[in-house]
Amino acid sequence: MKNIRLSALLIFTSILSIGCGEDSASIDGNIDYMGDTPLIIEESPIHYKYAPLQQDTINVDANGDFQYQVIAENQTLRYILIEDNSYPVVINDNQELNIQIRRADFPQGVTVEGYEQAWDQNYQQYLQSIDGLSSRISEEVEKSKNGTSNNLTDLSQQKVDAAHQYLFDTPLKEYYWKALGEHLVYKIRTIEYNGRHLDNFDSDSARKAVFAEAKTHNFFTIESLKAQRAGIRDFAHYYARTFGIYDSVKAAYGMDLSEYDIKQLAYEELNEKRLQVLDYIESRDALAHARMYLVAERIGEQGIEIAKPSYEDYLEEFQDYPEYTELLTWFYNEIKSVSPGQPAVPFALPDREGDMHTMEDYRGKFVLLDFWAGWCQPCLDEFPHMKDIYQEYSRDELEIIGISNEADSLVWLQDINRLDLPWPQLYGGDGFQEETFKAYKGGGIPFYVLVDPDGNIARYNDIRPSFNFRTVLDSLLSTRQHMNQ
Repeated sequence: MKNIRLSALLIFTSILSIGCGEDSASIDGNIDYMGDTPLIIEESPIHYKYAPLQQDTINVDANGDFQYQVIAENQTLRYILIEDNSYPVVINDNQELNIQIRRADFPQGVTVEGYEQAWDQNYQQYLQSIDGLSSRISEEVEKSKNGTSNNLTDLSQQKVDAAHQYLFDTPLKEYYWKALGEHLVYKIRTIEYNGRHLDNFDSDSARKAVFAEAKTHNFFTIESLKAQRAGIRDFAHYYARTFGIYDSVKAAYGMDLSEYDIKQLAYEELNEKRLQVLDYIESRDALAHARMYLVAERIGEQGIEIAKPSYEDYLEEFQDYPEYTELLTWFYNEIKSVSPGQPAVPFALPDREGDMHTMEDYRGKFVLLDFWAGWCQPCLDEFPHMKDIYQEYSRDELEIIGISNEADSLVWLQDINRLDLPWPQLYGGDGFQEETFKAYKGGGIPFYVLVDPDGNIARYNDIRPSFNFRTVLDSLLSTRQHMNQ
């Protein structure tokens, strides 16, 4: 993002670069094969969807050797990334580490010399103990969704137990907290499924039992919440779903709505339930952290005007937490810059023949920007509706432009050949780091932006071809027609 606030850049720089006179840790090592994939070192951002990535590339020479220095203020964790896999590294002041990586086995097959104790061996034992567990858990999740007998929470408890056994008394303790958080989320999710499929299921008692377990294991502490994928967000989200709100919305509309549509239609009711989780948090540090995540979600999902009151309340109440307030202020301004009425983000992207397309090429008509990838099933589910819409409206009224986040251009070409999409398809690549997607502050796909004929944003992330797009577009076309008469 080119307009990152100075404070965010300073945070990034202080984490991953070396200043004069600073104590630092030295990392060197070797990887047996790298290919074209970069070796990345990263610190997890405060808010995984929205904060600027705090990462750097480690230079690897032709022999696979690398060296890197990083400022280390007290003991902290960094993560070495190769594609979608990561490996944790414990960093201390003035520490020298040597890391040996076998690419084919990564994140297993990594050894670290220079630790005070054999924490790398602890981590390898943990990985071996949970090998295959994630795929088994995924299978049990599907059974749970369908209301059939399953071992979901037993398996997730195994992961908690393994993390406690091998990592709880090490600097890698956050993996225990992560496993505990995942386990509690699975327990919350089963309440929704059981309430849907089992007669006379007592959801209220089940919720109380999960909260009692969470409190017993100190889940609502700052140490635990900082280790979670998204703070309190996932737990609060699935807690809100246990009240049957999703099923009620689907029944009211008489159609199979996507999760995105339900979250938009029932946001206030869902958010009221999410906020109830905050009542279980006792320390001010943990509360500031948890509420920051929920306010960020509100800004990202509901837009500036709806989010403004809770955003301003947070800034006033937690002004003594500048790390959080600065992030929210930065994110609020970022979303404001792509709110309706603002100029559309310019781009220049190639189509399958290599011809470049720009946003300016489509002035004079409404343009639906569709950010998608072939691995995204909700994206693919929208295409039949989009094909109908594309036939119903003339090209003088509407153009659709697909912008792919697919990392591999050959896979993208195969996808567009297979799917036979009649509107322009442009290649952005680079996953969620694709520049146009990032500039629009996209948090996930499918992601839609509607641009008006003057080149300004008309609707932002609140339209869906399968649900409300026709109604929105017809209203905008009618208004524009009246204005031009």
